[in-house]
Amino acid sequence: MLRFAHALFLLGLLSLTSMAQGQTLTAIKASHHLDCGTVQGVDDWNGEDVHGDLSALEGEICRAVAVAILGDAEGLAIHAFPAEPEALAALKAGGIQLAIGISPSTTVAMQFGVSFGPPVFFDSQRILVAKQSGIANLAGLRDQLICALDMSLPERTLRDEMTAQGIPYALMSHSEQGELDAAVAVRRCAAGTGMETRLAQSRANFHAWVNDFVFLPDRLAIDPVVPAYRYGDQAFGLIVDLTISALIEAEALGVTQDNVAEAAKRDDMRTMQLVGRDFATAQAVGLAHDWAAKVISATGNYGELFERTTGHPYRLDRGLNALWTQGGLMVANPMK
Repeated sequence: MLRFAHALFLLGLLSLTSMAQGQTLTAIKASHHLDCGTVQGVDDWNGEDVHGDLSALEGEICRAVAVAILGDAEGLAIHAFPAEPEALAALKAGGIQLAIGISPSTTVAMQFGVSFGPPVFFDSQRILVAKQSGIANLAGLRDQLICALDMSLPERTLRDEMTAQGIPYALMSHSEQGELDAAVAVRRCAAGTGMETRLAQSRANFHAWVNDFVFLPDRLAIDPVVPAYRYGDQAFGLIVDLTISALIEAEALGVTQDNVAEAAKRDDMRTMQLVGRDFATAQAVGLAHDWAAKVISATGNYGELFERTTGHPYRLDRGLNALWTQGGLMVANPMK
């Protein structure tokens, strides 16, 4: 009897878990509405966010997910948050169903009760220098003055790396991002360090001097930017993950916003699985057979998104965000 009661308890628990897993997706479809949050990464450093403003890219991922589930983006509402904690708090409270632009960590997962999807951007700590300085690598910073935000993770990572390589340097710490930007712009320090997106955003505000500053090739740390959804929303999370894979796979296959209709006529297996001639995957997750084709038609592939929202505005090359076949880290899960 005890074993039977225990089995019934486990069965009930599994049933409740299954119900929880489908609740968010069911609600989105029933209301034809998705609330999605983005992180602006405001200029005033708050000790939490290290990334620059990637909200344009994040908003496009929101739109892609909405089109995947709803067939269009008319039911999408994008909520902009100044920093990650505010977006995560809204997600935990149920104000949004999806947050894009989160730095994943065990602490965040436990504190806010969330799970993470695949990276939509790989940010990395870099060093910005003036072209005229002649500094070409970390060794060129020997005995130079470097600017960083006071007690920030990039400041600590810089210390560890320079110590490990035996490169002496001087540090100028700043309590505000604006102070650091000004010090780099007027060359009060030989270099500034921080996450690439934050430094690129700062450089974009140098106006007439924007072309006078370049990144050293060295990358001191990597911090991925990912989507977050409530723990237990596996059915919804699976579609978020699939959507991101579809954007990356489309670029790998040369499927663009302009040629997606023609691509649907191809005979190769991967393209057929992507654009809707293979119904099995779509039926398994409860989406229209051509959901990915609609997404690509609405947003373009990942490369198009990157260039439009991040590459061109911030003058960034693909770097770590190139496809894995081109030396980057972007790889799609199979669309099956």
